[in-house]
Amino acid sequence: MKSGSLLLTNGNLVTLDERRPHASAMWVVDGRIRAIGGNEVAGGVSGDVMRVDLGGRCVVPGFCDSHVHLFAYGEQLLRQADLVGVGDVEEMLGRLVEVGGRTAAGWIVGYGFDQSKMKEKRFPTREELDRVSRTRPVIVSRVCGHAAVVNSAALAMVSAEERRAGDEVNGFYTETAIDAFIRKVPALSEEEMEEAILAACAVALRTGITSVHALLDTPEQMIGYARLHRKGKLPIRVVGMPQYASVEKLHGLGMGTGFGDDWLRFGAAKFFSDGSLGAQTALLSEPYADKAGELGIRIYEPEDLKWKCRDAQRRGFQIAIHAIGDQALRESLDAIEFALDGEDNRVHRHRIEHASLVPPDCLERLLKNRIVVTCQPQFVTSDTWTGERIGPERVPWAYPFKTLMEAGVPITLSSDCPVEKMDAFDCIAAAVGRAEWSPAETLTPEEAIGAYCLGSAYAGHMDDRVGSLEVGKLADFVVLSEDPTKMDAQGIRQLKAEQVYLDGIRVI
Repeated sequence: MKSGSLLLTNGNLVTLDERRPHASAMWVVDGRIRAIGGNEVAGGVSGDVMRVDLGGRCVVPGFCDSHVHLFAYGEQLLRQADLVGVGDVEEMLGRLVEVGGRTAAGWIVGYGFDQSKMKEKRFPTREELDRVSRTRPVIVSRVCGHAAVVNSAALAMVSAEERRAGDEVNGFYTETAIDAFIRKVPALSEEEMEEAILAACAVALRTGITSVHALLDTPEQMIGYARLHRKGKLPIRVVGMPQYASVEKLHGLGMGTGFGDDWLRFGAAKFFSDGSLGAQTALLSEPYADKAGELGIRIYEPEDLKWKCRDAQRRGFQIAIHAIGDQALRESLDAIEFALDGEDNRVHRHRIEHASLVPPDCLERLLKNRIVVTCQPQFVTSDTWTGERIGPERVPWAYPFKTLMEAGVPITLSSDCPVEKMDAFDCIAAAVGRAEWSPAETLTPEEAIGAYCLGSAYAGHMDDRVGSLEVGKLADFVVLSEDPTKMDAQGIRQLKAEQVYLDGIRVI
């Protein structure tokens, strides 16, 4: 979609363009920024134009959430039990029963609980989930998605070998062992795919998120996005990030990173090197402080990860590796360096997703290769137990956003929704106001907005099109209720996206 001519005047435009960081007026023609500067811009405007007097309101580039499970989130909105914030097992079971009552048959799925914040301080058990149903399969996933519990009916649907991959007695499974159950959950129809994506996009737009880097669990999930795109109904820009398992197939069809257009394209190939701190499956070099002898889980053997990353790069894919623990980060850096084989990473822009623990040796390597780090500020405010889990010696390594930025490492901000809320203001506020357990490493509002907009655009090879308000770029921007650069974290959380524009067309 393309607009005609749009003139904004009397505004407070935060451009994120170093050459002109602030402006008061902007002229948009056919979806792109034609001119930006002071109100004198109006003097050069000709022809039929829609004029908007901003009355001093703040305008920022459209936000980009650089790591979000958009499809999965939409699916949850449609047909799963929201377990975020459940206080105890009984409340969890009640929410599952309610969802089960809305459907006559099939799986009952719940997502989003944090056992450390429940009264029992533990995961539910197979026996407890059997109280929801003994005939219908039930699966509940921890908020991180790296640990799950199933009931007896679900266990009966997988092989004996797959049952032995976890704790069959309690129905507890982690990491890849969960996949055996997920594969049994019926997939959405193509029409339902569209409905799920639209539901998730509506949430994104409410806080000014105009583009996302969306994880694709299977390449088939791209069908829903493509159907909407063909109809001209895709509400936001999407960079789809396929799993490494799809790389060979996509390459054979002539697809790689950058294949697509300004609305829908393929991005990085996603790898997992470990699990999560919440499930105690993130891979550490020294044991967890609260679980003696436990180091976490390694998804790929180091040599295997190296060759898979080299394969992805040679097939034309940017690399994005989930690495939360410090040892997982080291092994992921080894793999990226092996794939690069001396090439300049500024061409490929390989990424580390999360990098929750960054020891000094890893910081040096991230900087040397200009490897992008995709950060999740809301993890800091949510995971209040992190200090106890990793111990005081490693706390200074945790979520070091400021250190990374000041060192020159490219960073992005994201929510990892549905792990956290897909809310631009909550994300920025969490970067500006750290949790009490982690008072250092705060970003200024300007730094946080820059990482969330231009940093994310860079990570998605889209910084020549979006991420800042510059002549020639696509006119994606948000009119805010107040100026976030003059606010603290509490104030930023109260912000509203009063108007949202894509291609110069108002969508909210």
